[in-house]
Amino acid sequence: MGMMKYISSLCLLVLIISCNTDEDIVASPDQVISSSPTVFFSGTYTLFHQGQDRIYHYYHPIGLPENAPLVFVLHGYDADAANFMDWLSMEEIADEQDFAVVYPQGSDDDTRRPHWNADLTISSVDDVGFLRKLALELQETYNLNPDKTFVSGFSNGGFMSYELIIKEPEVFKAAASIAGTMSGATWESRSTASPVPLLQLSGGLDRIVPINGVNTRVGGWDGAPAISSIVEFWADVNQADVQEETTQDRTIINKYINTETGNEVWYYLLQDLGHNIPMGDPYNVDTPSLIWEFFSRY
Repeated sequence: MGMMKYISSLCLLVLIISCNTDEDIVASPDQVISSSPTVFFSGTYTLFHQGQDRIYHYYHPIGLPENAPLVFVLHGYDADAANFMDWLSMEEIADEQDFAVVYPQGSDDDTRRPHWNADLTISSVDDVGFLRKLALELQETYNLNPDKTFVSGFSNGGFMSYELIIKEPEVFKAAASIAGTMSGATWESRSTASPVPLLQLSGGLDRIVPINGVNTRVGGWDGAPAISSIVEFWADVNQADVQEETTQDRTIINKYINTETGNEVWYYLLQDLGHNIPMGDPYNVDTPSLIWEFFSRY
């Protein structure tokens, strides 16, 4: 398997010819795995797939132990992964809890908008293959845990999270969909679903991905039922027959639990939330913390 290419080759040249390197650009000695060839840690990289150099932003806490978890964070439709890193930042929690984070960049659809192809009709991009390949590459390169590789995403990234646990459950061991749902085609392929823990967070005022089902008749976004039905489907797949329901202010929390396997399905419904990511007040839900709270159980 080819070594991942660091985008800024100029920084590597500077490292070779000068001892006065910028630690913010070039990996310090503490950030290099003691193996050959040299492996650089946090930064922006590319992975060649389907004729393209696909961009991703990788964060590796200094001193991260071997066999640590890996969390994928997928941006929404027509978005930029670098900006999304600031919007849904997992880096502080990654430092505290010892896991790696990757923010891949979606490629353009037929209308030249960055997207994730969750079995949609707006492109022929093989995002399942790209994200699977990226997960395996990162696991091998950084000695990350293949049994603790998780995927999360906002909106279109949430759609893609469902697609990945349908198509690649052996790679992605749990998923968190934030203001996302299943595409119609992903829903139609649900008979192939394996038991995978799931967190779904939705806003009761969301008009982009309504909790009663997407009505857009273009692109293949629509076709899945209400969020509650999707959550119940995954609870059945996980044989999570113990249900706990609580209410915190205007947030309704349903948790379905399989007491034998430990698999759980969580559904957070924030009744006053639109198509957005809650980050604490006034919603009493901090999304990065909630995502890791869920993933850390597996």
